Amino acid sequence: MGFIMLAYLKRASRPPLFFVLLLCWSAPILADFTVDHAYTQLKKNVYLLNANLNYTLSDEASRALHNGVTLTLVLHIEINRKRKWVFIDESVAELKQHYQLKYYELSNQYIIVNINTGLRESYTSLYHALKELGHLKNFPLIDKNIVDQHSDYSVHLRIALDIEALPAPLRTVAYFSKQWRLTSETYVCPLQPHK
Repeated sequence: MGFIMLAYLKRASRPPLFFVLLLCWSAPILADFTVDHAYTQLKKNVYLLNANLNYTLSDEASRALHNGVTLTLVLHIEINRKRKWVFIDESVAELKQHYQLKYYELSNQYIIVNINTGLRESYTSLYHALKELGHLKNFPLIDKNIVDQHSDYSVHLRIALDIEALPAPLRTVAYFSKQWRLTSETYVCPLQPHK
């Protein structure tokens, strides 16, 4: 199908917008946001989260980053309590951890800013910046005293690129492009019971 469309586009002096959009829509995308693994542990009366997250940017997102656009990556965390007689779990706590990813061409540095804490880290390559961002270790989730020891809880994780944080002109394009819809499926792991 792609070959037929390309042949048509070569023959037509001004191809209809529909065909151009269809070609862009069907282009292969190697970008991938996934939560590969996650678990919790209880230390000093606080539940901690450990996770391996994969942030692989699309070509469009990477190009925008290298042209001065700041990308905002969001880690969504929700803790749910399972209810025995109701099908819908109760949401106990919810957190959104925001990170800004910036590139400075003059210094050839990638900067990750933790918006929640203000902490800044710099890296010499995009690969190392995203790999470090994807390594979540001993992230404090919830205090032991908030959790009912006789109930079962689950932690739901999802990572995404925040389209709303993009500059307005780019945001309009991003809503209609697969290249910008970067979000993982929800990963669920148990909140470890009290010892």
